[in-house]
Amino acid sequence: MSIRLLTHRQYSAPWARICRRITTSASLRRPGTTEESESSSKIDSAEGPEVVESSPVYSKDAIDAAQSVDEGARKGRVGARSEFVNEREPVVVHDMTHPIQMSKWYRVIPESVDFAQVGSSHIPRVPKLGHGLERVLFSPGVHCLQDPHSGVYNFDPYIRNITQPADFDYDKLTPYITSSKDNTLMGYARRHKKKFVGSTSSMTHVLSHLYFVISAGKNPDISSMSMAFADMPSRFTRGMRYPASIALRYHNGVYGIDADKSFDVQDSILSILGKSLEKLLSSTPREFDMYKKENSWKVKDIPEENYHYAEFDDFVLRSQLDCRDDRLPRKTFDLKTRGSLAIRMDLQNYELSKGYQIVSMKGRLQSFEREYYDMIRSAFLKYNFQTRIGNMDGIFVAYHNTARMFGFQYIPRKEMDRVLFGNEYTGDKAFKAVLILLSKLLRTVTDLYPEKDIRVTFDSASSERQQMDIWVEVLNDEAEAVAMQQYPENGFVRAKSPAKKPPPKASASTTTDPFAAATDPLATTDPLASNDAPGENPEEDILADDPIDDYIDPADEIYVNTEQPIFKYTMQTFSTLNNQDTDEPVTVKKKEDQWHINWKLTKSRKSQDDIVSQYRRLRLRQATYFERASPDTPDEELSPMIKILRRISRQNLWRNKPPTGKVVVNRSRLPIHIVTKPTAHASSRGTVEPTTTQAASEVAPTASDRPGKRMNRTKSGKPTTKRPGDHRKKGPQGHKTGGHAQRQASDVLKSAHARSKPEQDDK
Repeated sequence: MSIRLLTHRQYSAPWARICRRITTSASLRRPGTTEESESSSKIDSAEGPEVVESSPVYSKDAIDAAQSVDEGARKGRVGARSEFVNEREPVVVHDMTHPIQMSKWYRVIPESVDFAQVGSSHIPRVPKLGHGLERVLFSPGVHCLQDPHSGVYNFDPYIRNITQPADFDYDKLTPYITSSKDNTLMGYARRHKKKFVGSTSSMTHVLSHLYFVISAGKNPDISSMSMAFADMPSRFTRGMRYPASIALRYHNGVYGIDADKSFDVQDSILSILGKSLEKLLSSTPREFDMYKKENSWKVKDIPEENYHYAEFDDFVLRSQLDCRDDRLPRKTFDLKTRGSLAIRMDLQNYELSKGYQIVSMKGRLQSFEREYYDMIRSAFLKYNFQTRIGNMDGIFVAYHNTARMFGFQYIPRKEMDRVLFGNEYTGDKAFKAVLILLSKLLRTVTDLYPEKDIRVTFDSASSERQQMDIWVEVLNDEAEAVAMQQYPENGFVRAKSPAKKPPPKASASTTTDPFAAATDPLATTDPLASNDAPGENPEEDILADDPIDDYIDPADEIYVNTEQPIFKYTMQTFSTLNNQDTDEPVTVKKKEDQWHINWKLTKSRKSQDDIVSQYRRLRLRQATYFERASPDTPDEELSPMIKILRRISRQNLWRNKPPTGKVVVNRSRLPIHIVTKPTAHASSRGTVEPTTTQAASEVAPTASDRPGKRMNRTKSGKPTTKRPGDHRKKGPQGHKTGGHAQRQASDVLKSAHARSKPEQDDK
């Protein structure tokens, strides 16, 4: 048999390279006649392999020889890519060094670096959930604030209606401090000799882009959704894929990583309400009322913010701690207030969409399932990275429409890991890998302009699946602030300037500009549309692309600092899983599996004019991302989806009004008061007065919770421990009497007690 037939028939492509190195002697031929040799030579001279009816038979010595060559090849080319990765020559992967060399492959080993807490823990002073919401933490699924069927409230009706921004005094809350202005964070970095500091809000978008590259475009798993979402896309949304920029601010040897707010200068209604809703969920009604403008004069001291600090590689990272519960494995969790679908799609006109209601568990519209589906594709990855930076257990989500609250859900980090990565092991390795990659990239770009403030932009959408473009620009805050004041008020896309000539039109097939509107799959003014081709999913097309005016190229209006050269880099990656190279998405099966990320950085050799032109178009995409329909936009210019959502909102706006009359609250889950330690206060019945007021699930099980016993309660709320069957009293002869007469007497007493008190509404 010939070497060619052996490789194609039995061992396929990977063995082909091995067998070419073996001589064509009889060591790889089975014993045969001269006729076999003649037929073998005919096969070798043919254009391609012939199909044979029977499988070839090889000796044990031949197989052992091939395997020995295979092992030698593996040792000689550690990290080399296989033929299915479309690499012609073996690639040598080097250990991580600094400075890195261009076009040279390096390897990231996630297990080489680990997290370590910095400073003292702030967990003891982190607030807890109020209004009885703590039971959501230990019951999977969505918990409706008000039962849609009966109208009965499952939680305190006080949190139903949302206090509007005009009525809340935000000056009494702790102001947000960026990473570059956090003296405590900077002090930790200098003390531990770290080069970069950052926070969850400034880094998670960039880390998401790095994950898109190393994961080979892996999509989240939405198989748990109902059949209503069977034909819906599973890709991450365009809002996740739009270019991410960070500003590196230099201060005495440390760079502070701040989110770039060049075009997102105004806080949206969701970010504003998020601050007050977090206060609402973690305080009592009396405490929250003090922060309303009519009572805010009573607030004397502004509480300090609680943070978790950790070091990793060249970073010191900060995470805000929102809430805690000591019964959770990691004690703390993040509070997330999630605006409904209609609000997110039409943020600037939220007043027109606040009538949109969530009335069912499943379905494409007006359901908790739709909110969960959108959260998977647009926010889960950021939420997951935030919980990992802060070592939090999960997220507590409150669903609302800016006017009223609908329900609550606790999502553990493990559930997000399953949806995003497949399991927790893959999530741990991916998170560490992207942080190591970001550290090496930032060290490389800061070497270009030492001790200067620079902007770094990451774009993984305009390149191939495992490539990402990185742009470096020196910041000029004064010139940029002046330029931003001259930006058109009605947006870049709708701006008109007849004095300028139209740019030349290039066809989609001949243009080489990846940022051209004709070829850019993400060129849209819609921040929440899916990552589908146009027309593939019309339900997700929020705003149609506005035609650019014939007399202007909006990219020319974007300010770019050209006083210093702008650099462009391209990063490529591929994975090695247990010594096997792959370009496909990776899912680690067990903790012991070895997943390494191989990457290289290439510097663009294009002229500075071409780089600046591409960079302007990239910045234009960032600017138009925040453009939405204005309140005076005619209805005929709105997308069909916006029209549907606004119509639903108008029909249900009346549901936002506060309820009138008697409010019914489900009190079947009242917290059980348990004595945590014995005291000298004892009643005449032998029970012990409780020293603290806590829910039964907040403390360790006591003797009354053991099998065979149950906890009863006196009318005063004091716990008594009795065995089952001991509720009956003994008669005159010492025998236990039936419980029927006792129950009748108890009912009479209850009715008499109820008549003695005036009827009150639960609020």
